[in-house]
Amino acid sequence: MADSTAPFRFTLPTVSDNPNGWGPVKESEELSKIPYAPYSKSDRLGKIADWTAPAEGQYGYDRRDDRQGGRRYGRTQEVFGSGTASAFAYTHTAEDEQSFSVVDRGSTAQKKPGFKPARGGRAGAVRTGGAGGAGGGTWQAAGRGAAAGRGGRDDRRGQQGQRRRYGYNDKQTRTRDSSIVIGSEWKVVEELDFPRLNKLNYNVEEPEDLSIYGSTGYYDKAYDRVSTKQEKTLQNTNADYPNVTTSDDPVIQDLSKDGEDFNVYATDTILAALMCASRSVYSWDIVVTKAGDKLYLDKRDGSNLDLVNVNENAADPPMESTEKDAINTPIQLAIEASNIQRNLAQQVVRDNEKIVYSDESPLSDFSPEPCAPAIYRYRQWSLGEGTNLIVRTQVDAALHQPTGTIPDPAPEPQSSAHPSEETLLVNVRGLNEFDSRAAGSGGAPDWRQKLDSQRGAVMATEIKNNSNKLARWTVESVLGGVNMMRLAFVSRVGPKNTRAHVVLGTASVKPKEFAAQMNYSLGNGWGIVKTFVELCKGRLGDGKYVLVKDPNKPVLRLYSVPANAFDVVDDLEDEVDAEIDEEEL
Repeated sequence: MADSTAPFRFTLPTVSDNPNGWGPVKESEELSKIPYAPYSKSDRLGKIADWTAPAEGQYGYDRRDDRQGGRRYGRTQEVFGSGTASAFAYTHTAEDEQSFSVVDRGSTAQKKPGFKPARGGRAGAVRTGGAGGAGGGTWQAAGRGAAAGRGGRDDRRGQQGQRRRYGYNDKQTRTRDSSIVIGSEWKVVEELDFPRLNKLNYNVEEPEDLSIYGSTGYYDKAYDRVSTKQEKTLQNTNADYPNVTTSDDPVIQDLSKDGEDFNVYATDTILAALMCASRSVYSWDIVVTKAGDKLYLDKRDGSNLDLVNVNENAADPPMESTEKDAINTPIQLAIEASNIQRNLAQQVVRDNEKIVYSDESPLSDFSPEPCAPAIYRYRQWSLGEGTNLIVRTQVDAALHQPTGTIPDPAPEPQSSAHPSEETLLVNVRGLNEFDSRAAGSGGAPDWRQKLDSQRGAVMATEIKNNSNKLARWTVESVLGGVNMMRLAFVSRVGPKNTRAHVVLGTASVKPKEFAAQMNYSLGNGWGIVKTFVELCKGRLGDGKYVLVKDPNKPVLRLYSVPANAFDVVDDLEDEVDAEIDEEEL
């Protein structure tokens, strides 16, 4: 038995040195039969065998240059030992032919006969007209005709120019302005990017009705029979919708005096913009005020939240123009759509059939003219952990449905032309067409030709081009407890006439079902509200803040601003509103 304590022995191998060349000093019997491939010291050693390389001549492969088609782009290089027969080439005898087979990697599809370019540098012949060729109805060489049309430039340069012109990189970069001027003293408190917002989710319980005010008429069912052949003219009404923000609402001021929980106050327009934030493209802003255990979400006077955007989500949305009389810019289309919305909501209701919850509107003191009839419903949701959300919602009309069972009838009114168990609450919204052939139309079909026969295709295009607008309308209806939405298709009388419109048809949708059709998750919207409220509740001190949608990035930024940050801004907005009123007059 060997001694385990003895040290290990290591014998160095014998290394033979050949001072006159490479390889062993003398040929041994075991090395004499190994073939030798000549090579140079400058050759780059790579793979021993490359089974993935194509065979000689296959796919245009040429070993001499290791490039497709045997074309040489660099200087000619001579491979060392290329003239010597390769001893590594595999050979097999006739007996081995039956023992194995190789797989043919060549294409078995037959080539279809096609046009072959002519020799002499001519790429073929094309039919040319009078602009780029020698005259209408003549055949001439493509290279010569294209060169004549381009003033004699080279063929390939013209083709590259066309690729650059219609390529993806040629899409004009759109740089939009922010909805509010960011002050130098503003500080960023938090940034919320859209990918994170899309992952949020929260389920709320059924809301509680705190109070309900106002009155409105019943929806005129005659508009359900409107078509492109029996259109109705849209009338201009003088009724006014008071634009009252959250903190100025007298009912909310009374409700904010009571309660020990952390209460959040908002309107349906402001809350819908926040719940659909991840679908927005244009910039918008919400003023946030925290005072102790109260949080107010307001909008500025003249804010773009009051406007109805057009084709915001289209692949090629409307663009700004430097022309003085441009009518299809984003701001002009938004003003036109907002006027359509106000007029439509008043025209489709019947004056002789009303539903009354209170004789006066709580917002009547804010308008010098008679207020448009509407129902204002104040509702409360619980966000958990002692946090309540109180929202003022607006309902446009009521709908009489005498047959069938209504699962959620309207609240019991003071007086009504029909029983409450046969009454549904309805919101009326208008989709507008400006010009299907103009830039920014988003590929929408001509409504007068396709609306009656292809209503689904028209609706699908509107969902694609106005995803954010339709989602906000749906959320506003859900917040107000509306049972039905009436969508009207409104078009210009002429492509250049922005003041005269006609109703070409209507569609009826249920808000929650329509949200599922648009692939919008109400749980995600409530998750955004829950996250934002918890952020303000836990991290913000008393003061004023502004939540701004970045005009060019999918990001929401929360700024801390001074208390008098909007004094100068409000003055400028009053001047702008005065100029718009003068233009309309």
